[in-house]
Amino acid sequence: MENPGQMLSISTSAAEEIVAELDLDSLATDPLDIPSQGTQSWPFRIAGFCSRMCARIFGICSTIFLLALLANVPILQLITFGYLLDSSGSAARGQSFRSQFSGIRKAMHLGGIMLGAWLLIWPARFVSGFWMDAMIIDPTSSQTIALKIAQWFITFATVAHVFAAIICGGKLRYFFWPLIAPFSLAIWLVRRSSITRKLLSITVGWISPKLVADICNAQPITDWFLPAIFLRRLFTENLFATSYDSVKNFLFELELPRYFMLGLKGLFGTLCWLAIPTLMLAGSTSDEPGLAGLCLFIGIVVSVPVFALLPFVQTHFATDGKLRRFFEPLQVMRLFSRAPMAHLFSLFLILLLALPLFLLKIEQVPAEFLWSLSLLFIAFGWPSRMIAGWAVGRAAKKEKPVRWWLRYPIQFFAAPVSLLFAVIFYLTRYISWNGTLSLLENHVFLLPAPFWLS
Repeated sequence: MENPGQMLSISTSAAEEIVAELDLDSLATDPLDIPSQGTQSWPFRIAGFCSRMCARIFGICSTIFLLALLANVPILQLITFGYLLDSSGSAARGQSFRSQFSGIRKAMHLGGIMLGAWLLIWPARFVSGFWMDAMIIDPTSSQTIALKIAQWFITFATVAHVFAAIICGGKLRYFFWPLIAPFSLAIWLVRRSSITRKLLSITVGWISPKLVADICNAQPITDWFLPAIFLRRLFTENLFATSYDSVKNFLFELELPRYFMLGLKGLFGTLCWLAIPTLMLAGSTSDEPGLAGLCLFIGIVVSVPVFALLPFVQTHFATDGKLRRFFEPLQVMRLFSRAPMAHLFSLFLILLLALPLFLLKIEQVPAEFLWSLSLLFIAFGWPSRMIAGWAVGRAAKKEKPVRWWLRYPIQFFAAPVSLLFAVIFYLTRYISWNGTLSLLENHVFLLPAPFWLS
């Protein structure tokens, strides 16, 4: 009888040889990292471009979804606020448009894992529903027992499948490899065939040799075949240590503490600016007509310069994250004078994008659905931050202010725009379910999910 240790060594070596024969190269790169290669044929370049665009759109949607989830969690909502401020700061520093979507790859990764896992649990949920119905009708029937066994089996298989997909990289296609594997294997085998290359060379080779090379370019099987990826990692890596390091590095690269501190400082500085106008507008609800009128007048008058400057003050702060930037209004006004048209245009768009969102606060909705409304607040608020950053960045590139005869009229028009928004903002307390307290839920300048008092 052979030594068990020797048998285990032989089986391990055989498994490693099988894995090596499967051509297990490095894992496929992220679609966002694949450059457009000029050596490819134009159909493949178009397909690659569409793939990258779909990946970016999915990453942006995933970012909005994750930010909306965090925006409704107390304390953690400061991370969302800090992220939006950082987007405006990136634009103000003159960074590329892509840099303003910080963490989009990681959001796409998380979004793919969440979407894949959510879709995979539906079979278990359906079977569980049938089992519960059978339990109500006859708990001791054979159908009930069979459904219970099926529920346990499907649940275990789903958990194992999700775990394997996450261990192997968590890409969305890994969650559905049993469905696409037959077609992918067939295409892969055809592309590796020498007969296929000869036929293509005869038919389309004279038109485009690059197209023949692209069609016959069989990617490594580890780009899409989950069992092959899992075998490679099982026999060549320490799965626990590698997974732990990957998760730790992933969380570290999210920079959540930095966004949290940026959001905390931004909230404090913003509250310092909004304290007087908000309290005055809230004081206009006093039972004494004289006091109410005085508070309303002071609140509106103070709100005009505050609402006109605060978006750019927040952006000025986000450029370096120093709290004292909130108390440098003269510097912000100097930036305003260097690019008055850009500031006026961005102010108009920022306040315009904020107006439709007040309609979402008319009727109170259950707390479990508030996060879905936050999706719209993030989707509208994120561009507003970028617009403000664009205006500040445009002004920072100029050394001298615009001539006074052009600057003063443009700056003058900022006052009626801000005044109109201040009046509308005050009147929204009559349609919001929180009444006067809604004045503290200023989604334009404060936390992007205006339900933190609900």
